[in-house]
Amino acid sequence: MWTYLAILFSLLVLVSVFGRRIYLYVRQQSGLKKVDVDKANEKVVAGDEEVREGTKELSKSDEKDVAELCKSAQSALRVGKEDEAIKFFVQALAVDELHVETQHKLAMLYMKKKMFSAAAALFKSLGDITGEAVHYSHQGLALFQQNLFEEAKNAYQKAVDLDPSRPQRFVSLAQVYRSLGRLNNAVVALNKALEIEAENLDFLFLLIDVQAELGNYNEALEIVGKVLEIDPKNEEAKSYVKTLKAERENKKTV
Repeated sequence: MWTYLAILFSLLVLVSVFGRRIYLYVRQQSGLKKVDVDKANEKVVAGDEEVREGTKELSKSDEKDVAELCKSAQSALRVGKEDEAIKFFVQALAVDELHVETQHKLAMLYMKKKMFSAAAALFKSLGDITGEAVHYSHQGLALFQQNLFEEAKNAYQKAVDLDPSRPQRFVSLAQVYRSLGRLNNAVVALNKALEIEAENLDFLFLLIDVQAELGNYNEALEIVGKVLEIDPKNEEAKSYVKTLKAERENKKTV
């Protein structure tokens, strides 16, 4: 019971944060006849310094309270009391809603407990504050777990735009495109991953599957050939050759 109350309170804190940020920005722009709220939101959450402008400065007492609450949360985690830890982390964010470390730890805890909606909201907040790709990538995973594929695609796309050096993010993006039925986009994303790790067998096998789903059996067989060049004894690749050739023949006779 407490777990769900903690999630609700956490989400209310986040709604309050974003609402106040938009309000502060709109008030600053009160001389304009019309304000684009979406652009206002983007501007006020662009970075930690910009977000904190116009918000109440934390007192030494508040900083101490946050530190103590986080310490209590960590102590609870060490003895396996995850619901207690959630309570302390949420209380810490009620004092300092922009505390990045607390948001991150709470978001990861939500992921562990499969509270994906709350986790996605926190990772979105973290990404807006820090501008770091890893937070949008985690947001994408949390959204994917809820079958919110279009939203997950947007989050992963933002992650790879910010940092295209991690091949697994392109693979995750490809998986989202596959779930959306946009297989050609999945192929593009997988090829991006393979530009970084050309001999990753997991990536290659996934690309084989996607090409086969598209009915591109010749392309799939070419990729199987690459796998066998890397690992000549790979039994899975050998079985793929027979399967793909059979499927290609069936396609011809249809």
